[in-house]
Amino acid sequence: MNILHIDSSPFTENSASRELSAAIVTAWQQTKPAAKIVYQDYGTNPPPHLSAEAMTSLRSHQYRYLSDNALAEIAAVNQAIEQLEICDVLVIGSPMYNHSISSHLKTWLDLICQAGKTFRYSSTGPIGLLKNRPVFIASSRGGIYSYGEGLAHDFQEPYLVSMLGTLGLKDIHIIRAEGINMSHPGRDVVMANAMQQIREIFNLPAMTQPA
Repeated sequence: MNILHIDSSPFTENSASRELSAAIVTAWQQTKPAAKIVYQDYGTNPPPHLSAEAMTSLRSHQYRYLSDNALAEIAAVNQAIEQLEICDVLVIGSPMYNHSISSHLKTWLDLICQAGKTFRYSSTGPIGLLKNRPVFIASSRGGIYSYGEGLAHDFQEPYLVSMLGTLGLKDIHIIRAEGINMSHPGRDVVMANAMQQIREIFNLPAMTQPA
């Protein structure tokens, strides 16, 4: 089994999404000890933005006479898609920023969403070209956005579900910790609840906490 683990928070300490994504990977390792992990820390090492030159080349399939920068961007696209294609499980750590996902994660999505490679257009809309596989999203929010007034402002989880679904990835599980920055319920409570959710999903009575 191959697990692609992606973190997108620029914070390396006290990051709820990193803590949850690591716990999900740990749970997989407990159930599948031979699992191989490919880790991408896009929070501290962001993927490259695509230039007009690289995007034009990808759409036209013409790769001659490109600048070194464009070649590097296209290589990043190919690597990101290859890692996604060969993984059996995808784990994404996604904090909410300004009602949406981090720019680091959005850039990765721009790399992997390539017509003719990961999806194709049809008369009825886009069709995903990737084989469906489990996707686990470790979602963290400072406030409450899954119900009430905040629901109308949630462009984080619905966007991820929409974009991944466009590629054919529809088996999506969201592990959510929201209200982290609120006095109630507070970080300790919501993180404990999210960790319990992970244990229940993997049917684990106890889970080794990530270092």
